[in-house]
Amino acid sequence: MKNSLLTLAALAGATLATASVQAKDLTGGFVNLGAGRVSYHATLDNYDLGSEHGTAVILNAGYRTQFIGFEAGYTDLGSISSRDGTTYAKLSGDGWTAGINGHFNPTDAWYISARGGAFVWKLHGTAQSSDPANSFNEKASRQSLGWYAGVGTGYDINKSWSIGANFDYYSISKQGLDIGNRIYTVSAEYRF
Repeated sequence: MKNSLLTLAALAGATLATASVQAKDLTGGFVNLGAGRVSYHATLDNYDLGSEHGTAVILNAGYRTQFIGFEAGYTDLGSISSRDGTTYAKLSGDGWTAGINGHFNPTDAWYISARGGAFVWKLHGTAQSSDPANSFNEKASRQSLGWYAGVGTGYDINKSWSIGANFDYYSISKQGLDIGNRIYTVSAEYRF
């Protein structure tokens, strides 16, 4: 009977300790930086233009109350390019974000994150040809409002620092052009 009471007391203590870990207070400002691989898939008026890969960088800053808050940041979607003899083409994209952000701790150190909001994007395109019979040098930009959403998981090193892995989706769509950007990053966050 005494062993049963000790076991029950230990389980109750562990349950209370777990509840306090899940209620970790992360109130304050934060800055996070992520870098990784972006996979593009483009369509124009439902015609498949194909897929390509590049490198992306994401920088965010914000404020959380407890475990949820707001963020604003900048995302560089990298660029893709193609060269065919005398013709060269390059497309790059970037933009500003504003949205909500959550950081949830199921255990003392492990966390799950979620985020989403508005993405003000800009695409930059360049096409050049050095062919003497058909020489050209064209540049164009498009800008509009899209959206982004993402999830992640990671490890809280201490109250101020964490590292993680994330998946984010950035939607770029205008006048029949639709580019879905899937970004896989590793990140670090500093909380103050």
